[in-house]
Amino acid sequence: MEAAATLAGRTFYSRTMVATLAVIALAATFTCFGVLVAVHLRPTGYDPLRDAVSDYGVGPSLPYYRAQTAAMALAAIVIAVALAKAVDPAPKRAIVLLCLFAAARVAIPFFPTDLDPTRRSGTGAIHVLLAAVAFGAVAWAAATLPDRVHWAGLAVLGWIVVVTVIATAFSLRAHVPYFGLVERSFYAATLAWLAFVAVSLI
Repeated sequence: MEAAATLAGRTFYSRTMVATLAVIALAATFTCFGVLVAVHLRPTGYDPLRDAVSDYGVGPSLPYYRAQTAAMALAAIVIAVALAKAVDPAPKRAIVLLCLFAAARVAIPFFPTDLDPTRRSGTGAIHVLLAAVAFGAVAWAAATLPDRVHWAGLAVLGWIVVVTVIATAFSLRAHVPYFGLVERSFYAATLAWLAFVAVSLI
């Protein structure tokens, strides 16, 4: 009887912890969204339809850029921990990919992008590499998580993340005039996916 009570207590504790982590992740996701909206309302001179989000990481808007990358990283790492505790067996691949995504997001503000893509610097090259790692990792996580959990709508939203990251890579490579719009669709899909997973874990 005592053992059963202990087990029940641990189950309640585990569920409470997962729900708490999920709420933190959801708050971080909305914080990231709010910071992105705020920086887009600033008179930066950047064109959201054409310029990359990372351009805000150069100049006076750098604190905003750092805040949104940190918030997105926090959401990803907290979701990774919550998935490890909530899903049995744990979706290890998605967890590792989310941690990789978070690490790349934390690091990227320290390596500003090159505003002139025809004159690539060392830090600019590292920025591109970190962006590729982050974008690829979260897309892979979004594509594989439905193999382990079966929340309605998760697979569709995951593939939207994959499609938008492919579109972003193609737009950058092909110098599509509206690259900024395409990249922001990826940001929107990623934030929606993080929020969806967080809500599903509550």
